[in-house]
Amino acid sequence: MKNFNKIIVYYPSFERGGITKILQNFVNECINKKIDVYLITEGLNWKDNYKVSNKVKIIPIKKLNFTFFSKRIISSVLSINSIISLFSNINKKKTIFFSFQSNIVPIIICKLFGIKIVIRNSEDIFEATRYADIKILAYFVFFLKIIFYNFSDGVIANSTKSKKSLEKILLKKDKVKLIFNPYINKLKKKKYYKKQKIILSIGRLCKQKNFQTLIRAFKIFNQNNKNYKLIILGHGPDKQKLKNLSENLGIKKKVIFKNWVVDTNIYLKKAKFFVLPSLYEGLPNALIDAVNCEVPSISTRCSGAEDILYHKNGIYFQFKNYEELAKKLKIMNCNYKESINRIIISKSKIYRFYIKNQVEKYIKYLNKIMINL
Repeated sequence: MKNFNKIIVYYPSFERGGITKILQNFVNECINKKIDVYLITEGLNWKDNYKVSNKVKIIPIKKLNFTFFSKRIISSVLSINSIISLFSNINKKKTIFFSFQSNIVPIIICKLFGIKIVIRNSEDIFEATRYADIKILAYFVFFLKIIFYNFSDGVIANSTKSKKSLEKILLKKDKVKLIFNPYINKLKKKKYYKKQKIILSIGRLCKQKNFQTLIRAFKIFNQNNKNYKLIILGHGPDKQKLKNLSENLGIKKKVIFKNWVVDTNIYLKKAKFFVLPSLYEGLPNALIDAVNCEVPSISTRCSGAEDILYHKNGIYFQFKNYEELAKKLKIMNCNYKESINRIIISKSKIYRFYIKNQVEKYIKYLNKIMINL
């Protein structure tokens, strides 16, 4: 059986949050299965908060200080030398390249050197393009994806919506494989925590996460629920803009901004509701955490949300419709027992995000690529 025994994982730019945890879980499980892992990344500062095996071989690239979107593209270009030098010292028949993000440059290089490459595309590519910060650049990258993704040997999507969007641009639709994020080890046992009147949301403070809609909805909800507070965990470029919005709406003291935290469970166990207002996502790990902690949740129908909340069982609102969000929060609050029951149903399906189960699927799919191509 022509299985791989070496994997080159490409993760050029460090990001705090869910994707780095997924990366950690994946490479650690590969090491446990005696697979040699080479990790191409910009630096090691992410090890302060994530436990990655010392057996992972780090191939460093230059750390960059650019805007978040441009950083990924420029990091990919500067990675060329690192990738090429690595290819000169490996057995191509036993090595596979797995790109976690910024996939276009790796596809080109792997095709030139005859290395099998599987790429991971998380978000719905149409929503990600439509709501991008820099539209011209986003449409240009979208055009490149249509061309170059077809040259990859395999594509992993981490949500149903992401998979469907990829199938629209790939000539071979069966090239796309749906594999959920390897995110949690086990179910959290039900414990009684005294809930506080807190609405919680977690994410990078940027356009994608759409916190403006949440703050405007909270303003309406808070008129008849004055004891509630809104807590937002995260950092990002829009922090001051969001603070100004809260002040202009007269709810400055009710909206609390916390920086990025490693253990969000401290806040989840106290929160009465969780809101995911994102314009687009991959598979939102913060929502998985909320479900695992049995926090009644409401979300947009962004990529991954329906997979986590279990489709019709979930409660959703339209993108940017803060009036609808406020109305549904009021209904959830008035029918709290029903809200709890819904989230317990979602939790019963959360085994789909177990680390070992999903990494097994990753490895099985990667081996299939090595055998069939």
